[in-house]
Amino acid sequence: MMHGEGKKGGKIQDINGRIHAPLILASVAVLLYSCGCRGPSIDPSLFTVEEFGGIRWVHNHGAQSGYNSDLKLELLGRIGKLDGIDDKDMLFDPVDAVRLPGGDILILEGRGCTVKRYDRSHEYLSSFGKSGQGPGDLMNPFAIRVEENRMYVAGRTVSVFTQDGVYVDGFRPPVIMRFGSIGAQYSTSGMAVLSGSRVVLPSHPSEWLDSRENRLLSVFDMDGGISRAFGAFKPYASPELTLNANIVYFTADRSDNVYIAYAHQNIVAKYSPEGEMVFSADRVLPYDIQNVIKVEVFKSGDMEREFPWPSVSSVSRGIHIDHKERIWVLTFLKQPDKFMSFGKGANPTECYEFDIFDSDGILLFKIPFPNVRFDNYSLCGDRIYLIDSSVDSCVYEYRIMG
Repeated sequence: MMHGEGKKGGKIQDINGRIHAPLILASVAVLLYSCGCRGPSIDPSLFTVEEFGGIRWVHNHGAQSGYNSDLKLELLGRIGKLDGIDDKDMLFDPVDAVRLPGGDILILEGRGCTVKRYDRSHEYLSSFGKSGQGPGDLMNPFAIRVEENRMYVAGRTVSVFTQDGVYVDGFRPPVIMRFGSIGAQYSTSGMAVLSGSRVVLPSHPSEWLDSRENRLLSVFDMDGGISRAFGAFKPYASPELTLNANIVYFTADRSDNVYIAYAHQNIVAKYSPEGEMVFSADRVLPYDIQNVIKVEVFKSGDMEREFPWPSVSSVSRGIHIDHKERIWVLTFLKQPDKFMSFGKGANPTECYEFDIFDSDGILLFKIPFPNVRFDNYSLCGDRIYLIDSSVDSCVYEYRIMG
């Protein structure tokens, strides 16, 4: 257990394994939510709040409205056709999507190294981008964000464009050469953009693995300099397991607060614009978390070799903020196999759900996930985009109702 898993004899165990005596116990929940800070619909019996070091540790025992809320997802349509005749009708490895303030949709193609633009009726408008290493070129892009009328595309470089696709600026973050596929998952887990053209990316592991400092995420300026780093981590038995178990998804709100969901731990955290932790929240999960080293057997012909390799539980698969400043975390309901698959014919509705928190870490609702195959998802305002990169190569657009 983490952040709610870590209570020992009335004390709290933080993410680094240290034991603390809480300064304010569970009664703070009643105090905070009976003094008019929240509406009358909040039920204090469904969560507990403990506090030490100026940080709130929120333990959610259940959702305020469960599955009975009026919050629903309405399918608006789909972009991308496998049998399309023209390039404009097809998507080549879509990996991310955002919505512009006017309603147009931008879809980032990973292997295509292109950004395609569609109107709100899903009609193709234009595209830009090409593979390369020059200014404005894209290489292995994985994320696109829009902030202050600029588009930010993260890949081997972070490139900034106007909304018409004209290159403005960019920088090259440090490359992670170690840890193989784990390092790739860690370094491509996301990007957030703060005011003043500052970009949040996963820190190079050298920033925190050896020093043991809480520096999971780094804030970069457009010169590639790091203005600060923040983000708590939990140490494990080996560097590989520590890196794997501390992969995080993250996003930022309009006030530059940063929200983090740990992929393999039961933690949803909020950090202030100064990089100080505000709260750490957990929720009840239908499985135990086991992040350990296991012996894997590699076979090639007559050769057979055993080697230790991290085995981690899958907890979260993304975090976003909606138009009402609610925190959406995509949560696993069951554990996938080591290839991140649930088996042929699996219904995604039975494998995932959206857990929706308020900005103080209180779990408000649970929303069933649509029965749609996906590899990634994004949320912009009141729209959710489910991205199928590998099978139907398309993007589904949903409206948040409620």
